[in-house]
Amino acid sequence: MSPALWQLQRRVDRAQPRAVRVMKVGSDIRDSAVRAAMADMVNAVAGLKQSGHVELSEALKQLVERVVGCEILPQTRQEIIEDLAFVGQQALLRPEQRKRGVVKAVLAYIKHTMQTVQPLTETWYTFGRTIENFFNL
Repeated sequence: MSPALWQLQRRVDRAQPRAVRVMKVGSDIRDSAVRAAMADMVNAVAGLKQSGHVELSEALKQLVERVVGCEILPQTRQEIIEDLAFVGQQALLRPEQRKRGVVKAVLAYIKHTMQTVQPLTETWYTFGRTIENFFNL
Protein backbone atom coordinates (compact mmCIF):
# COMPACT_ATOMS: atom_id res chain seq x y z
CA MET A 1 0.00 0.00 0.00
CA SER A 2 1.38 3.40 -0.93
CA PRO A 3 2.15 5.92 1.82
CA ALA A 4 -0.66 8.20 0.63
CA LEU A 5 -3.24 5.41 0.78
CA TRP A 6 -1.94 4.29 4.15
CA GLN A 7 -2.31 7.86 5.46
CA LEU A 8 -5.86 8.01 4.08
CA GLN A 9 -6.74 4.82 5.93
CA ARG A 10 -5.22 6.19 9.15
CA ARG A 11 -7.25 9.40 8.81
CA VAL A 12 -10.43 7.42 8.39
CA ASP A 13 -9.60 5.32 11.43
CA ARG A 14 -9.02 8.44 13.52
CA ALA A 15 -11.90 10.47 12.07
CA GLN A 16 -14.70 8.37 13.51
CA PRO A 17 -16.89 10.80 15.46
CA ARG A 18 -16.65 10.41 19.23
CA ALA A 19 -20.42 10.83 19.66
CA VAL A 20 -21.04 7.72 17.59
CA ARG A 21 -18.62 5.67 19.64
CA VAL A 22 -20.74 6.29 22.74
CA MET A 23 -23.55 4.27 21.15
CA LYS A 24 -21.64 1.00 21.34
CA VAL A 25 -23.88 -1.35 19.33
CA GLY A 26 -24.60 1.02 16.42
CA SER A 27 -21.08 2.31 16.49
CA ASP A 28 -19.47 -1.09 16.06
CA ILE A 29 -21.64 -1.86 13.06
CA ARG A 30 -21.11 1.56 11.49
CA ASP A 31 -17.36 1.51 12.15
CA SER A 32 -17.11 -1.93 10.54
CA ALA A 33 -19.08 -0.80 7.51
CA VAL A 34 -16.95 2.32 7.08
CA ARG A 35 -13.73 0.32 7.45
CA ALA A 36 -14.91 -2.22 4.88
CA ALA A 37 -15.88 0.57 2.47
CA MET A 38 -12.52 2.26 3.04
CA ALA A 39 -10.69 -0.99 2.32
CA ASP A 40 -12.65 -1.27 -0.94
CA MET A 41 -11.83 2.37 -1.72
CA VAL A 42 -8.11 1.93 -1.04
CA ASN A 43 -8.06 -1.10 -3.35
CA ALA A 44 -9.98 0.77 -6.06
CA VAL A 45 -7.73 3.84 -5.86
CA ALA A 46 -4.61 1.68 -6.02
CA GLY A 47 -6.00 -0.36 -8.93
CA LEU A 48 -6.99 2.74 -10.88
CA LYS A 49 -3.59 4.27 -10.34
CA GLN A 50 -1.83 1.09 -11.49
CA SER A 51 -4.02 0.90 -14.60
CA GLY A 52 -3.09 4.44 -15.60
CA HIS A 53 -6.19 6.30 -14.39
CA VAL A 54 -4.21 8.53 -12.06
CA GLU A 55 -6.53 11.55 -12.38
CA LEU A 56 -9.60 9.49 -11.47
CA SER A 57 -7.84 7.76 -8.57
CA GLU A 58 -6.74 11.13 -7.22
CA ALA A 59 -10.26 12.56 -7.55
CA LEU A 60 -11.76 9.64 -5.62
CA LYS A 61 -9.06 9.89 -2.97
CA GLN A 62 -9.60 13.63 -2.54
CA LEU A 63 -13.38 13.23 -2.27
CA VAL A 64 -13.06 10.56 0.40
CA GLU A 65 -10.52 12.60 2.36
CA ARG A 66 -12.86 15.61 2.33
CA VAL A 67 -15.87 13.51 3.39
CA VAL A 68 -13.90 11.87 6.21
CA GLY A 69 -12.68 15.23 7.48
CA CYS A 70 -16.07 16.94 7.34
CA GLU A 71 -18.52 17.33 10.21
CA ILE A 72 -21.52 15.45 8.83
CA LEU A 73 -23.87 12.84 10.19
CA PRO A 74 -22.12 9.48 10.55
CA GLN A 75 -24.77 7.76 8.43
CA THR A 76 -24.32 10.28 5.62
CA ARG A 77 -20.53 9.87 5.80
CA GLN A 78 -20.89 6.09 5.63
CA GLU A 79 -23.25 6.26 2.64
CA ILE A 80 -21.01 8.61 0.67
CA ILE A 81 -17.90 6.51 1.36
CA GLU A 82 -19.69 3.29 0.39
CA ASP A 83 -20.98 4.92 -2.78
CA LEU A 84 -17.57 6.29 -3.73
CA ALA A 85 -16.09 2.82 -3.16
CA PHE A 86 -18.73 1.35 -5.49
CA VAL A 87 -17.91 3.95 -8.14
CA GLY A 88 -14.22 3.13 -7.80
CA GLN A 89 -14.94 -0.58 -8.21
CA GLN A 90 -17.06 0.10 -11.29
CA ALA A 91 -14.27 2.21 -12.78
CA LEU A 92 -11.95 -0.79 -12.56
CA LEU A 93 -14.25 -2.81 -14.81
CA ARG A 94 -14.23 -2.71 -18.58
CA PRO A 95 -16.84 -0.25 -19.90
CA GLU A 96 -19.14 -3.01 -21.16
CA GLN A 97 -19.15 -4.65 -17.71
CA ARG A 98 -20.07 -1.51 -15.77
CA LYS A 99 -23.53 -0.91 -14.38
CA ARG A 100 -23.92 2.46 -16.08
CA GLY A 101 -27.42 3.21 -14.77
CA VAL A 102 -26.47 2.39 -11.21
CA VAL A 103 -23.27 4.43 -11.44
CA LYS A 104 -25.25 7.37 -12.79
CA ALA A 105 -27.76 7.14 -9.91
CA VAL A 106 -25.03 6.76 -7.29
CA LEU A 107 -23.12 9.76 -8.63
CA ALA A 108 -26.35 11.81 -8.66
CA TYR A 109 -26.90 10.93 -5.00
CA ILE A 110 -23.31 11.79 -4.04
CA LYS A 111 -23.46 15.07 -5.94
CA HIS A 112 -26.79 16.06 -4.39
CA THR A 113 -25.67 15.14 -0.88
CA MET A 114 -22.35 16.92 -1.15
CA GLN A 115 -24.01 20.04 -2.54
CA THR A 116 -26.29 20.23 0.49
CA VAL A 117 -23.38 20.05 2.98
CA GLN A 118 -21.71 23.45 2.95
CA PRO A 119 -18.08 22.36 3.49
CA LEU A 120 -18.40 19.80 0.66
CA THR A 121 -20.12 21.92 -2.00
CA GLU A 122 -16.94 23.12 -3.69
CA THR A 123 -15.32 19.71 -3.29
CA TRP A 124 -17.78 18.12 -5.69
CA TYR A 125 -17.20 20.82 -8.31
CA THR A 126 -13.46 20.41 -7.94
CA PHE A 127 -13.20 16.60 -8.06
CA GLY A 128 -16.62 15.19 -8.94
CA ARG A 129 -16.55 16.36 -12.53
CA THR A 130 -13.47 14.23 -13.14
CA ILE A 131 -15.50 11.18 -12.15
CA GLU A 132 -18.51 12.20 -14.23
CA ASN A 133 -16.25 12.75 -17.25
CA PHE A 134 -14.62 9.34 -16.78
CA PHE A 135 -18.04 7.67 -17.02
CA ASN A 136 -19.15 10.05 -19.82
CA LEU A 137 -22.03 11.41 -17.74
